[in-house]
Amino acid sequence: MKAVVCTEYGPIERLSIQSVPAPAMKLGSVRIGVKVASINPPDVLMPQDKYHVKPPVPFIGGIEGAGVVLEVAPDVTGLSVGDRVMTYAGLGCFAEQVVVPASRAFRTPDGMDDETAAGFVLVYGTAHHVLVEAAALKQDETLVVLGASGGIGLCSIQIGKALGARVIAVASTPEKLAKCKEHGADDLIRTDESLRDRIKELTGGRGADVIMDIVGGDATDSALRAIAPYGRYMIAGYASGIVPNIKANLIFLKQARVIGASFRILLERNPQAAAVNIRHLSDLWQRKLLRPEVTARYRFEQVVDALKHVGDRKVIGKAVLYVQPE
Repeated sequence: MKAVVCTEYGPIERLSIQSVPAPAMKLGSVRIGVKVASINPPDVLMPQDKYHVKPPVPFIGGIEGAGVVLEVAPDVTGLSVGDRVMTYAGLGCFAEQVVVPASRAFRTPDGMDDETAAGFVLVYGTAHHVLVEAAALKQDETLVVLGASGGIGLCSIQIGKALGARVIAVASTPEKLAKCKEHGADDLIRTDESLRDRIKELTGGRGADVIMDIVGGDATDSALRAIAPYGRYMIAGYASGIVPNIKANLIFLKQARVIGASFRILLERNPQAAAVNIRHLSDLWQRKLLRPEVTARYRFEQVVDALKHVGDRKVIGKAVLYVQPE
């Protein structure tokens, strides 16, 4: 089968498409014929040794995708050959086949196409886990979303509004901010403005009840200075590739909480809870209460360009890679 292989850590350009053996089947698992893979920040950071998950080389990239079940282990129930599924595999989706634990394969909702399914689990699973479960965002609270025009960011806007919160979106360009507004953001901040000052201004000096940080880097310190008393600062990733340092005095003075929330870790430690979340989100999608948006599509041979575009944060919404031709 063809696959995108990282043979050594380094620049994205070192990735190559190779012919490799299909992965071996395992008990408790299913084999998926991948049709479309999603492209996420970890896919960019991991081959460069900038991510906290460091698989031994060589490895096949691609943490998330969608396709059809080709084989089911004898001890697996609930899935059958031919079922359309979406998966947060963790690795291996930039290939024609991937073998994943059955707990990581979710039925694709009726009516959802493969490119939407390929990018559904991680972004909505993360936004739901962070805002509903970890942050316990409440009606009429103020939510600030950093990196709001990306896949997780747009989902966070949608879920924040569904929970009745006021949402302030932070993004880098007028085009990105317009997309945030389209998805329901109440107020907009450009990243070249002072986050502290603008958040304070928009909240009448009180600050934000919940800040969702998907970016890291310099934005973290500035945003944290505008958190409300007893606010919750949610760390859900660091798409910038820069892990921020948190100043403890800012937390102490505001009596705030800093909370890390990862859907990947939830899936590893409590797959039953993760599955409940995805079923709930699939139901919301079928009721047209969620608006996934794929804005960038790449052929398999364009994988390096695709990863660069996502890494440079040129993509609004979700980017996908067509592993097999449409």
